[in-house]
Amino acid sequence: MTDVLPQQILDRLGNMGDTLYRLNDGQQRLETEIKDLRNGQQQLENEIKNLSDGQKRLKKRCKRFTRWPKTLENEVKNLHDGQKCLEKEQAYLKSGLKELNELMTALLYRQDKTDAKLEALAMDVHNIQGEIASLKQGLYKLEKKVDSHYQQLNEQLNNIKLDVDFAVHKTTDNEREIYKK
Repeated sequence: MTDVLPQQILDRLGNMGDTLYRLNDGQQRLETEIKDLRNGQQQLENEIKNLSDGQKRLKKRCKRFTRWPKTLENEVKNLHDGQKCLEKEQAYLKSGLKELNELMTALLYRQDKTDAKLEALAMDVHNIQGEIASLKQGLYKLEKKVDSHYQQLNEQLNNIKLDVDFAVHKTTDNEREIYKK
């Protein structure tokens, strides 16, 4: 029985050695895993910081893009207001031209009716016709200027519309790129 007891103690010590070896090996694996987890955590923190920095940059860019359409809207509104003013002026000029045409028709009608004052009226009508021709020339030049300005404004408005469309598409493309990232 005395031989059995030391053998049992040796067996138990052998088992404890194996257990210690396994515990030590397990501890080393846990330490390696903890180190890997810490490295992974550091990488995640770096990625979160990079994402946060990118988000800040995108917010700044978005602020610039939100201000630009408002400026374009104001410019378009100003162009619309200017176009309305030109249209009013053009309507006023057309009304004046219509009145002048009516006046000329009335003068020609009276000329036929008043034979007695034919000589005096012929001179007056001649003078009036010169003034009307001058007015027509002035109106013609003014109409050409108004038409030219109107065409320029339309071209500028079309260019602005194209710029707004381009900005909208560019913003959409940028947002897609941002979304993809």
